[in-house]
Amino acid sequence: MLLKIYPACMVSFSALLNVLRTTSNFWVVPSLKWFDGKKEMVFRNGFRMELRWGEYRIVRDLCSKGYSVEPRVEMFRAKKGSTTIVGTLQDLKVLTEDFDAFRLIDFRGKTVLDVGGFIGDTAVLFSSLGAKKVVIYEPVASRQEIIETNLKLNSVNAELHEEGLGEADGYVTVRYETAGIDFGLTNSGTREMQIKVKAATRLIEESGADVAKFDCEGAEINLLKVPASTLRKVAFYIVEAHSPKIKHDLRCKFADSGFELMKEIPSLVSPQFSVLFFKRI
Repeated sequence: MLLKIYPACMVSFSALLNVLRTTSNFWVVPSLKWFDGKKEMVFRNGFRMELRWGEYRIVRDLCSKGYSVEPRVEMFRAKKGSTTIVGTLQDLKVLTEDFDAFRLIDFRGKTVLDVGGFIGDTAVLFSSLGAKKVVIYEPVASRQEIIETNLKLNSVNAELHEEGLGEADGYVTVRYETAGIDFGLTNSGTREMQIKVKAATRLIEESGADVAKFDCEGAEINLLKVPASTLRKVAFYIVEAHSPKIKHDLRCKFADSGFELMKEIPSLVSPQFSVLFFKRI
C-alpha cells in the first residue's frame, strides 16, 4: 500500500537500512517527506526532535555514521566517542563526509594547515589523528566563535586566523545568500561580505605545515600560481577542487611540482567536485 501512496519514496536498500537503524518511529518517514512542516521524530538514541524532512535526513545520516545528535539552544550537538562538534544542522552535515581517506596520511606529531576551517570539524579530526598543532584560516567572522567552541570542547592546539586564501594580500567582496558550507562558491546572491585574504604563497610559507588542507570554495585556484619550491615545503596536500577544470589544472600543477596523486574521492557538495590527496615525491 505504501508503494502506491508514495511511489517516489522508493529508496536504496542502504538508505532504508539507515532509517530502520536510526529511527524508532520509522513509519512516519514516508509521510514526513511530503509534509510541509515538522513532525516529531524519535531516534534510537532516545532523543525526540521536531524536524522537517531535510533536517531529519541530516540527523539520520549523522546517526548512521555513529554520532549521537541532540538539540541545543539555537544549535545541535553531535557526539561520537571522545569527539563533540556543535553547529547548526546544516553545518553538521559536513560530518557525513567520508573521512576514511584522511587516514592515508600519518598526522602524528605534525603541524597541519587547515584553509577553510568552517566550524573547526577538520581541525578536530586532525587533532584526533595525532596532529600537534592546526593552523586554521576561516574568513567568515560568524564562524569564529563556533570554531573556538569546538576547539575547546576537543582540546585542540590551534592557531586561528580570520582570513581566506587569495592571490595577493588584501580584501575581496563575496556575494552570497547564506554563509553555509558552499559560501562563496558561486559568488552570487543578494547579500555581500568583505573578507580579508592572504596570498597563497605567503600563507603556506608562514604556516610551517607538514600537511595542508584546502577547502575554500573555488579559491584553491590560487594554488596554481604558487612556486613549486613553496609547494614542496609541505609533504602532503588535501585539496577540494570545485570544478573539473580546476581539478585538471591542480593535478598538472602538483605533478609538475613533484607530487603524486594518492587518492581522489567525490565531494559532499557536488559529484562534479573532487577531493585530491597529493604526496611529495
